[in-house]
Amino acid sequence: MTAPALLRLRELDPLWVRVRVRLEARGPGCRGRVPIPELSSSAKLALKILLGRPIGKTVDLAALEAGLTRLGIGDDLALALSSLGHDVSGETSRRRANRAERKEVRNTARGIACEWPEPWARKWIDEVIGAGILRGFDREQARGLLRQVRAVVDHLEQDRPAPISRVDLAARVLGSAHALDNGTRAEAAVARAIAFKLGPAGRRDLWAQAGVHFDLTSVPALTWRLPLMDRCGLSNVAASALDAGIPLHLSRFALEAHPADVANGSCILVVENPRIVEAAAQRQASTPIVSTNGSPSSTVLLLLTQLLKAGAHLRYHGDFDTAGLAICERMMRLGLAPWRMSTVDYRAALAVADAEGAILPREMYAPGATPWDPRLQEDFGEERRIVHQERLLPGLLE
Repeated sequence: MTAPALLRLRELDPLWVRVRVRLEARGPGCRGRVPIPELSSSAKLALKILLGRPIGKTVDLAALEAGLTRLGIGDDLALALSSLGHDVSGETSRRRANRAERKEVRNTARGIACEWPEPWARKWIDEVIGAGILRGFDREQARGLLRQVRAVVDHLEQDRPAPISRVDLAARVLGSAHALDNGTRAEAAVARAIAFKLGPAGRRDLWAQAGVHFDLTSVPALTWRLPLMDRCGLSNVAASALDAGIPLHLSRFALEAHPADVANGSCILVVENPRIVEAAAQRQASTPIVSTNGSPSSTVLLLLTQLLKAGAHLRYHGDFDTAGLAICERMMRLGLAPWRMSTVDYRAALAVADAEGAILPREMYAPGATPWDPRLQEDFGEERRIVHQERLLPGLLE
C-alpha cells in the first residue's frame, strides 16, 4: 500500500479529527504540537512513514504539514485534512475574526469620542455601543458616524435666529434630508448626545430643546365643526370648512402659530377613528369632533392640550378592544372624560351584536387597567369580544 493510501486508513481518523479540532479552535495557521491519540499499529506505521521518524506521544503540526504537502495530499495542513475527508470549518475562525473586528470598531469609536471636549463623551459612546448603534459597522463606518454626530453637535451650538427643521439640519450638515429620520443610526446617536448635553426628555421635546423641530405640516389633526373663537387666527379657516361641509385638517404648524381657542365650557367629542368625523360631515352633525386616528400624534395632543387650556369639556370615546381601552386610559390621564365607555355600554353593545347575529372579532391580548370603570377591565377580559366604534356610530353623533 502506498503512503497516500496508508494515510487514508480509518485507523488514522482519530488523529485527523484531533488536528482538525485544533485548527478550527485556533485558526488554520495554528501550529505547535498535538497529543497523538490511541492508534492501531498500522496507523502508527503510516504516521511514522509520513514523518520520516519514530513517533512519540505528540506530533508537530509543522512536520505533519510538511509530510502531507510533500506527498501531494494538499498545499497546506487544512487543505490536506480536507483531502483526507476532514474539512476544517472556518466558522470558529470567522467568529474570532468578527469578534476582533467588533473590538477594533469599539476601540476606534472610543478613541475618537475620548478626544472630544465634552465631559459626557465617554459615557455617550459607551451608551451608543451598548445600544447596538455600531453593530455591523467596520472601522471606517464607525468613524463616519462619529463625524456626523460631531458635525451636528457643533452646528447646534452655533447661534441661530430661529429653530431649524430637522430635515433642513440633516440636508445642510449631513447632505441628506433623511439622514436624521427616526430609525436611522445617526438620529439615535445624535439624540443621545443631545440628551447628555441638555438632559433627558421625550424625543420631540429633546430635539426642540436643541432648537430643532420635526415636520410641522404632515400628520395633521382631523376635526369637524370646531367652535373656534373669532379671536383665534384659525376661526375663518374653520368657518370656511364648515360652510363647505368638509372636515378640517389642522397641522402642528397652524396650531403653533394660532393656538386653538374655544369658549369656556365648550363640549367637544374626541374619537379614536377618523370614520366618525367623516360620518359627521356627511350628516352635517352638530357635534364638534376631533379624531385621534388611533394612538394620538403629537399634533393631536397639542390640539387637545390647547382645547383643555381654553376650558373645553372633552369627552372621549374609542374602540372596545385592548388598544382602544389603553388609549382611553391615556386620554383620561390627559384630562378627557371617558364617555359611553363603561361596562354597561360594552354589555349593551354586545347584546345588540347578538340580536343582529353579528360575529364580533376576538381580542388576543388581555386589557390594561380601566380606572374610569374597573369592572370594564374584568368584563372585557372575560368576553374578549371587540366592539369597534363604527358599530356605535349613530349614537355617537346624537
